[in-house]
Amino acid sequence: MLKVAIIGTGIIAGSHLSAIKKTGACELCAVCDINEEKAKALALEYQVPYFLDYHEIPGKIKVDAVILNLPHYLHCESTIFFLNHGIHVLVEKPMANTVEECEQMIAAAEKNNCKLAVGHVQRYYKANDYVKETMQSGRLGKLCMITGLRSIHYFPETRPRWFLTKKLSGGGIGMNYGAHAMDTLFYITEEREAEILSSYDNLVNDFDVEGHLQFMVKFPSGLSMCETLSGYLNCGHELVYYFTGGVIKVSDARQVFELVEGNWQQMDLGEETPAMERQLVDFCNYLEKDEPGMICMPECGKAVIKVLEKVYRK
Repeated sequence: MLKVAIIGTGIIAGSHLSAIKKTGACELCAVCDINEEKAKALALEYQVPYFLDYHEIPGKIKVDAVILNLPHYLHCESTIFFLNHGIHVLVEKPMANTVEECEQMIAAAEKNNCKLAVGHVQRYYKANDYVKETMQSGRLGKLCMITGLRSIHYFPETRPRWFLTKKLSGGGIGMNYGAHAMDTLFYITEEREAEILSSYDNLVNDFDVEGHLQFMVKFPSGLSMCETLSGYLNCGHELVYYFTGGVIKVSDARQVFELVEGNWQQMDLGEETPAMERQLVDFCNYLEKDEPGMICMPECGKAVIKVLEKVYRK
């Protein structure tokens, strides 16, 4: 069975650990974090060794792959380190802070004959499968435009400070949640290149990341999306897909509604397997069988960052 180490024990690590435990797709072999108290507690819970410095891992234990949950500015250097030691990598989104860093990571994977994937987990929500299948079937005609709104309090005291420093995070609500929006769009439409028009600012504090951002994406096919991100108030999350013969609304990323005779009707999606579990199974199948399934490949992860680089140009 594949031996996998968790690097970084922040909030998202809990979901990865739960997926490992529930799916049995791989075996946890170590945890690593600079916070010894957190690392030690998880190591005791899961009965595995812990490390405070990920550089020590390859020389001390056998590990086939790592799941990287580190601050964005560390994604590139940590990914390349493990790839250079022959260890496969699933790196949390966003893939890196720049396209140049993404290219370095891809080159390291190719050089070392290792596999690299990006943890864009929201593509595994059944709501996105529903929209994608509707688009491909032509049941509602052609998809012509999309509007998205995500409004959340982005500056709570509990948010780690590195998120609010552009040099470390790559950006604010756009880099964090805009990355989800773009990967979802890429997954559903299979488009990649796009023209971008954007506007952003921070009107509530002195952090050097934006608090609100709006951007419009236009693909060569004519399909367009307007995404609105606000970090000031918790007002919800909604995507509306306009087809030539109907409309689909996705609320809070998981509930799907269709406009039927002028009224919104909720669609039954059936039981939802946790997205992190689906992603982990795909990652392990990719490593063992060369079958990536739906997992975000590095070229798509890079395409997301390419769009975001355009978004942040003024």
